[in-house]
Amino acid sequence: MDKNLLDQLAARAEQKEKDRLAVKVFSVGGVDMQFHKPKQAEQLEYYGTLAEAEGAETLIPLCAQLIYDCCDDLHDPELHKAIGVTDPYDTVPKLLDVREIDRLGGELMQWIGLIGTPVKAADGTQSTQAEETAKNS
Repeated sequence: MDKNLLDQLAARAEQKEKDRLAVKVFSVGGVDMQFHKPKQAEQLEYYGTLAEAEGAETLIPLCAQLIYDCCDDLHDPELHKAIGVTDPYDTVPKLLDVREIDRLGGELMQWIGLIGTPVKAADGTQSTQAEETAKNS
């Protein structure tokens, strides 16, 4: 293999791992908390569930699960006890309303790369970059 290509691919793998380990602060009900990206296998599971989602009944629980899974602070048993949840996955709906779960879940999905970043189309509507590319092909 060409040494230059080998170096580029090795650098890409290193950057991918660095990106996966990135931490970002998002607001949870007005409180700033740190989130991490899920592993690639977990992202694949989220992506599959997202692709099969049919409306708010499946999308909002997916967002709540993503929020919980990516924020270690929400895993604290003392928090679960303080807010009266027995199932840890009930933590997010106990702290956030449906609109907040939808908004934060969408922000996380964009940051992780599960969905594209919304762009404003020529007609004034919003869609993702992938949708715009498909329309213009």
